[in-house]
Amino acid sequence: MIFEVVSTLIFGGISIKAYHSKSGEGNDSKKINKIFALSGLNVKDGNQTFTAELVKKKNYEWGTEYRYRIPIGRSFDDYLTKKGAIEAGVNARSVKIQFKDIKQYLKDLKLNKNILSKLKEIQTNKLVSFKEVEISYDGLLKIRVYHEPMPRNIQWKTEFIKANSWSVLVGLNRDERIYHDFDKRKSIIIAGVPGSGKSVVIKLIITTLIIQNPKHVTFSLIDLKEGAAFTRFKNLKQVVNFGRNENEAIDILKKVQKQMNLDYKKIVDAGYEDVTEADCRKRHFLIIDEAADLADKKEAMELITDIVRKGRGSGYYVIYSTQYPSMQAVSSQIKRNIPTRLSFVLDSSTASATVLDTKGAEDLPDIPGRGIYKDAKMRIIQTPFMSNSLIDDLIRPFIVKKEALQNESTERETRKNTFKLEETRLS
Repeated sequence: MIFEVVSTLIFGGISIKAYHSKSGEGNDSKKINKIFALSGLNVKDGNQTFTAELVKKKNYEWGTEYRYRIPIGRSFDDYLTKKGAIEAGVNARSVKIQFKDIKQYLKDLKLNKNILSKLKEIQTNKLVSFKEVEISYDGLLKIRVYHEPMPRNIQWKTEFIKANSWSVLVGLNRDERIYHDFDKRKSIIIAGVPGSGKSVVIKLIITTLIIQNPKHVTFSLIDLKEGAAFTRFKNLKQVVNFGRNENEAIDILKKVQKQMNLDYKKIVDAGYEDVTEADCRKRHFLIIDEAADLADKKEAMELITDIVRKGRGSGYYVIYSTQYPSMQAVSSQIKRNIPTRLSFVLDSSTASATVLDTKGAEDLPDIPGRGIYKDAKMRIIQTPFMSNSLIDDLIRPFIVKKEALQNESTERETRKNTFKLEETRLS
């Protein structure tokens, strides 16, 4: 009985593989065209039916790229909505098995009560291949079919650092490393359901900025989860404000706004348009986690909007993060002033449209760190993982006692005032 099951499994797999080899497995264009038809993406005009026209097909080492001309009456969003159906379709009955594997499979099997579960594990993990699909639009509908899934876990490395730069690696895809340049893209909105990787990437950004510019970066951290995500950063020399509730948040926002206005006035009065032109190396980051908790606080939202709008020129950048991206939490004014977004998986197409202005985030796989980065275009990325223990090791040299830091600041202020007094006497 056991050998009958084994032979059925193995030779069934071989026969399926042979069938696909003979019939042209990997010719996904035919499958995709059929999916278009079955998914209602074709357009009927009287007796005529129009479908997406395959313009170009190109094979790469990683897979195949198909480019289609969309028929009149269809939009990119129509096809993006069917991404799941397209991915399922190209993976239908896709089975891989090689003769060299059979000997190892049989060797792994043990004739005991666990034989059936072992056979199921082999069938699931070793015989079935999965192709990932990415859909984008640049005048033509572009569908990429990858032979192998994107890596699920990428460990952060010191080689990702760009010293003396305001560019931070936010993710990698199959083609490149994706950096967010704060001097170019300024602020960023980050969204994602709990556990999707939102807090992890924010901690990565804070740590990277400190390593790259320890003398020139400062932070105001607002963590409305009672400080859970940001507590380890509280005593860093670079952290000048730390809040964990709504009242503290509003106080911090007022302080940031006041200092931002003073700094911007200095830049303008000196004849410059912004910090880059003025060659000012100082940057301040206002980071708000769980920003939705401030959505019904009119004063707070007005302060955030003003900082986002004016901060572009004065070097005050905002990382605005929420796991509940409603229209109230991510207002049109905030979105207008923060065009760059990073979204991990969300619970609905409405939430995705709120963050990205399009659907897609709701269809991301449930893989921590898998997200969509949107600047001039949208790219699916895997954010690198930086463990809390590694963060602690990296930031340890920058931890100070805040009392000592305050005394140092007071001494500097006293010396500055003394200088001004002496200068006045000489005038």
